[in-house]
Amino acid sequence: MEQRRKFAIHMVFYVLIFVFTSAPVFYGYVIEGGDAALWLDRIREIKTGLLQGDIPWFPSAQMVMFYDGGAMAFDSALWLLIPAVFQLLGIGEQLAWCLFMGLVQLGTLGAAVWMARAFFRETETVLLSALFYMSCPCHLYVCYDRANLGMALVWMLCPVFIGGLVRLCNSGVKNVAIWCVTSLAYGGIWYADARFALLSGATAACSVLLWKRRIWCVLPMAAGGILGMPAVIYLVRYLIKGGMQVWNLPMGSIMKGGYAPGQYLTAWVYQPDHPGLGLGLIGAFLLLAWLRFSGDGDRLPKSVKGMLVTAGILTVLSLKYVPWDFMQRLGMPFLRYFGLLETAGVFWGCANMLLGIPAAWAVSEQRRKREEGWQQIVPLVIVLCALAAALHMCNTLIYLRPPMGQ
Repeated sequence: MEQRRKFAIHMVFYVLIFVFTSAPVFYGYVIEGGDAALWLDRIREIKTGLLQGDIPWFPSAQMVMFYDGGAMAFDSALWLLIPAVFQLLGIGEQLAWCLFMGLVQLGTLGAAVWMARAFFRETETVLLSALFYMSCPCHLYVCYDRANLGMALVWMLCPVFIGGLVRLCNSGVKNVAIWCVTSLAYGGIWYADARFALLSGATAACSVLLWKRRIWCVLPMAAGGILGMPAVIYLVRYLIKGGMQVWNLPMGSIMKGGYAPGQYLTAWVYQPDHPGLGLGLIGAFLLLAWLRFSGDGDRLPKSVKGMLVTAGILTVLSLKYVPWDFMQRLGMPFLRYFGLLETAGVFWGCANMLLGIPAAWAVSEQRRKREEGWQQIVPLVIVLCALAAALHMCNTLIYLRPPMGQ
């Protein structure tokens, strides 16, 4: 009976997480701002291609130049076939967008649970990790403020990719099912956002080789690259040969878009394109610092500590003081690739994909204590703050921006 009651409570929390972090999709329209117009036009282009039997797998130069959307020039049409098919079935453009984004958010929640189960056995800790991942301001910014479908898909696929790699490193090379899931996830990232796929693959390869020293764990990434070969070839050809001047692709410095240290700690309002940790993660990491200071932080599992260190390195790389200009001067491939990233803040987004794991461990560790009553209240306050901040951010966007076309 106790297990059934606990399961029911967890299910209620999962529903709340999904509803609170997906509030904009329930309104049935797309809010103005960000890249929404670009992506709607891209889906419209794919729908027209389906009707004519000639699918434009990558955006046309005219579309990229019109919207100044050079960063999405290498995003494949594969995932966007889903909302295009919705429109062919008679669903309106904006409703099809909301339906697709809702499915992406549902998939992201499931993927966050999958990743957390690679680190934790306790169902409560898995729930907390999914909460911090879904309510992360960087995630909500990408999906609703920036309205970047490609990056929203990346946030859905990266937990599958990370969870698969961790399982392979822990259980060994013989698990064929995990091999397939990991390779499919990485291949899917290439079709969602090729420039981010290269970055995430390099980060994952370095982490696996440095922390686990198992070179065979890189093989699923190679298999995923083969699955995403059309996107790989399209990006690598540009990086090596160039020749896409008419696209007007970005090649400027990414330093100016980096973070100042104080911007990481924003909880509610943030400067344009610079979301911070948010109230929930700030509370969780203050708790982690307290546990470390009191001596309880020494029990931090090695795999969780690895995620924390990797996230810390990525956070440092996102600072505006890192001399990325020197990296861009190494040659034209480096200049072209880092230009496509547009901002050093992209590394902060990568870090936020990992921060939910140590944050969940800290809150769960505090929950296991049976001491003063106020210490049991702290985890509940952090959970409520994470949910409230996510709902506040979503509702603020809805109320401050009119529906597209009005």
